Amino acid sequence: MLVKTKALVLHCLPYSDSASIVHLYTEEFGRMSYLVRLPKSRKAVLKRAFFQPLSVLEIEADHKGSRQLQYIKEAHCLYPFTGICSDVGKSTIALFLAEVLYRSLRDTEKNPVLFAFLCQSVQLLDLCDKGLANFHLVFLIKLTRYIGFYPNMESQRSDWYFDLQGGVFVASRPAHNAWLSPEEAAFFARLMDINFENMSTYQFGHHKRTDILHQMLDYYKIHLVDFPAIKSLEVLEEVFE
Repeated sequence: MLVKTKALVLHCLPYSDSASIVHLYTEEFGRMSYLVRLPKSRKAVLKRAFFQPLSVLEIEADHKGSRQLQYIKEAHCLYPFTGICSDVGKSTIALFLAEVLYRSLRDTEKNPVLFAFLCQSVQLLDLCDKGLANFHLVFLIKLTRYIGFYPNMESQRSDWYFDLQGGVFVASRPAHNAWLSPEEAAFFARLMDINFENMSTYQFGHHKRTDILHQMLDYYKIHLVDFPAIKSLEVLEEVFE
């Protein structure tokens, strides 16, 4: 059956000289894996440039039952990048976020609200002209709302710890090792107020931003099964050193 859907590129893996396996988060079907033939001919309908990290596409694909790999027949870029393809900082953030999403979005059910958030975020990244160094922090915080472990801010109190396992603020240090000190917890609570509109007003030094990012990834690792170390993290930290 031929179907059309909008899709966001999470990961593209070479399969042969003329084909790749692409993992997409689609508007209609959630996360899906596709085999796409990418001949090197200039006249080819499908081009490798379409399948860069976080590209927003409209695809026509052949879906058949529970087949693990579906087949993409046609693809069109819905939002040609201008900033991401020309700015090292933006392209590095795109690579990092795509890897986080590839490791996080494993549910195959569709979620139109999440898909809309992802597409809007990609466009904001492409157009971002200030506060870029904080973009990925905002994205990671906001994403937790959609995948089920946004921190419980109602429990926040000064001088309380933050329990990373429970996602709540607590009066005493948890018995396990996954917690933030009261000082770190207070700063973490402040981060909940950051968004794409005000992120340029948050001035963090390199070391502080690195600490925040590692805490966020630890939080993801606790709440997502088999969430691995993110390989592009090192490159991201070097670019925004």
